[in-house]
Amino acid sequence: MSHTLLGDIGGSKSRFALASSAGRPERILVIENDTVADLEAAVARYLDETGARPRAATLAVAGPIDGEEVALTNRAWRFRRGEFAKRFGLAQLRVVNDFEAIAWALPRLVAAETRPLGGPTPSLTLPRLRGREGWGDGVKLVLGPGTGLGVAALLPAGGRWHVVASEGGHASFGPQAADEAEVFARLWDECGSVSAECVLSGPGLVRLARALDPHAAFHEPETIVAGALAREPSALAATRLFVRLLGRFAGSLALTFKAQGGVYMTGGVAGGLGPLLDEPQFRRAFEAHPPYEALLQAIPTMLITCEEPGLIGCAALACEGSHTSPISANASL
Repeated sequence: MSHTLLGDIGGSKSRFALASSAGRPERILVIENDTVADLEAAVARYLDETGARPRAATLAVAGPIDGEEVALTNRAWRFRRGEFAKRFGLAQLRVVNDFEAIAWALPRLVAAETRPLGGPTPSLTLPRLRGREGWGDGVKLVLGPGTGLGVAALLPAGGRWHVVASEGGHASFGPQAADEAEVFARLWDECGSVSAECVLSGPGLVRLARALDPHAAFHEPETIVAGALAREPSALAATRLFVRLLGRFAGSLALTFKAQGGVYMTGGVAGGLGPLLDEPQFRRAFEAHPPYEALLQAIPTMLITCEEPGLIGCAALACEGSHTSPISANASL
């Protein structure tokens, strides 16, 4: 396993590691994508700095995986699988969507790597799976606002886990309250058509802030989050609306997949929001989907607090050596 390279390739950062014998990433290195020309240069830097000579690799990439050529959605990076494997002397190369990898990580997360959002949620009794019962064995869903908006689901079936990757972040998205109508009209003027990712991402937070206050001088999501945490009024208004919309989108996805095993949040923006996600508007918006409020009230929402869930998922795939893995007796919650 130490000869397997792991890579989580995002729009702004790339994380690399080696798979340990315990199936966890080790020798982790984070590379800012702006500091390298392309993925091959990033991998070469990691190998040079670690001296590793892997014979296999599992890469999670922030983009659709379809065919020989792989391209990132939010960065002008692309590569051809065969050429990439040949350049680095890889006998095996697996490439998956980045949120597919995070979904594979969910059963392997320990309690210290997650925390509840919006307070404790009552447990929900589900049908028995492999001799166990409890809501932890239901469908699990992960979504994450970062450079883009990723969505994937982990489904138990036939005693094994299966991942459904998706492009759910590109689904159309619109207002549901009177105070949102003008904001979405301005977003429509800017974007032409409004997807969830157009709003629920780092660039989306900046768009929201400008739509709320066209004279606001916000250019980076980090500035808005910092201002909100400092209780600056315009930044706080933007983040509170963002949190409301994120909760609504998460609740809609929870209904779509009936994700009784929990909804997990990840991504740079979600991590940066921190305590703002614990304010009442997140769970309120998550649950406000009549007539299924009671179902949603029983579904836990969790924030993934570790920084390398994609690498953990890649390690899980490398360890299992297949696209399915047995349902673990150590559920993540």
